[in-house]
Amino acid sequence: MKYKYKFHPSDYELGENEQFYSDMEAKGWKLVKRGVNLSKFTPVKPSRARYRIEVSSPGFLEQAVLSEGQLAVYEDCGWSYVTDRGFLYVFRAPAGAEAPEFYNDPAQQAETLKRMKRNAVWGWAAPVVIWGLYFLMLVSLQGGVKIAADFQRGFVEGTSLYLLAAAGLADGTYLTVRNGWLISRTYRRLKKGVPLDHNPQKKHLAHKVIHRSLLAVLALLAALTAAQWIAARPADLPEEPGGPYLLAGDLGWEGRRKTFMNHESVVTHARSLLAEFWKTEEYLDVGPDATFHLCQDVYRLRDPGMSFWMADTLRKTSTFGRGGGNFSTLETDAVDAAWYNDLEVVAVKGPYAACVTITGWGRERTEPLAVCNALAARWGGS
Repeated sequence: MKYKYKFHPSDYELGENEQFYSDMEAKGWKLVKRGVNLSKFTPVKPSRARYRIEVSSPGFLEQAVLSEGQLAVYEDCGWSYVTDRGFLYVFRAPAGAEAPEFYNDPAQQAETLKRMKRNAVWGWAAPVVIWGLYFLMLVSLQGGVKIAADFQRGFVEGTSLYLLAAAGLADGTYLTVRNGWLISRTYRRLKKGVPLDHNPQKKHLAHKVIHRSLLAVLALLAALTAAQWIAARPADLPEEPGGPYLLAGDLGWEGRRKTFMNHESVVTHARSLLAEFWKTEEYLDVGPDATFHLCQDVYRLRDPGMSFWMADTLRKTSTFGRGGGNFSTLETDAVDAAWYNDLEVVAVKGPYAACVTITGWGRERTEPLAVCNALAARWGGS
């Protein structure tokens, strides 16, 4: 059977939903099921059927369910149950039927909206409290500086994902505020004795433009995020570098690549809206009872002015950097600036910023200056 799916008005636009379903049946599409955002229709002969929505008002921790007895009362009055979702129950009366309206007293109908109004106005409070406690826990465990640096680094690497989350938050906040305003306005009018408008003429064009624009942005950012995720798959580390990163040979170390704690020598290459970046891991046997481990995070930033900011972020998020506090400045003309500790070097040159980590055992220490010279040679005149 052929079906059609259409976006319906929000749960808090009661009259608009009733009109929407009546208009669809006038066009030859009868409601079958109401989903979260879409309603499902089946083709029928066009008719001027009426649709009405009843709001279930459950008690605390009770489900929003109308009993069989309540549904039978509506049926006896000429209203056939069609579908439901959440608080909303949808009923239909065929064209020509003289089914009475649900309420003669608007104030009585207002009573059915109390819990729906409360949920719309205060439903955001619990998630805010939960996320607030989670954030405070992170700050107490990691410190605010580390969290901020992790966020900055994540934003560079996953710009579209972060913007996707921001756009989703903006759309959710907008809908929450609008829905609270809509149901509060409806409640106030009913309390004043103004009946619910079952055939509203206002088209809410501003809302449609705002919401659909945000949805388009969400779709675009989701596509960019998916494309980046698909492309960012680890690959075997080549014998010759395929990007602006170092290999052990660039630092004078030769040996046989090995597996270390189930880790292979790999490279991950990805692009974001702010940078192109490479992450490498290389593990070598370099002699009897000696190993060399080289791990890197190398960024080619689209805006070279961000490179020093990125270097600061790399120091604060480095594995052995203690929040950036144990780095010393390295005097060198090979790169624009460099910092080092016992196991790591952070360097900047032009649009490039990198953190190089060298570990292992039974080997001589690799001098930070040698790392900077090798990076400068790899990055060329950039």
